[in-house]
Amino acid sequence: MANRIRIPDWLKPAGMVITVLLGILAGIGIYTFIYARGYSYLTDNPKACVNCHVMRDQYQAWQSGVHRAQSCNDCHVPYVLISKYAIKARNGFSHSYAFTFTDVQVIHAKPISQKVVQLNCQRCHQPTTGHLKMEGKYCFDCHSETRHIR
Repeated sequence: MANRIRIPDWLKPAGMVITVLLGILAGIGIYTFIYARGYSYLTDNPKACVNCHVMRDQYQAWQSGVHRAQSCNDCHVPYVLISKYAIKARNGFSHSYAFTFTDVQVIHAKPISQKVVQLNCQRCHQPTTGHLKMEGKYCFDCHSETRHIR
């Protein structure tokens, strides 16, 4: 018969409490993920961006903008699969945190997001802009209409 690890009696109630607390935390997390439609962020559907009310103006501006044929992910996340979901997870967590614990009314692109957008601009528009030197500037510095702000 194999040796079993014996759990001390004094640890059994603590283990039960920890198990219950982890179950409650997992339940709240799953409920929040479903209630907030977190699963929609795993898709390329631009409507996922308007799950949050502060993005409605950007979504409406995108719909009438020059890039309306592209999904939000075409510009805002990397094309490499692992990087794509790493950025989506990072942004999703930071947005969720901000909306839950702060009074956010506007989302501003952080430097890492600006770099991702810049790389995607260069990738898509490389045939016509490949010769340009963009030292210290982003495409959207001049092309402000692509910022989706009215």
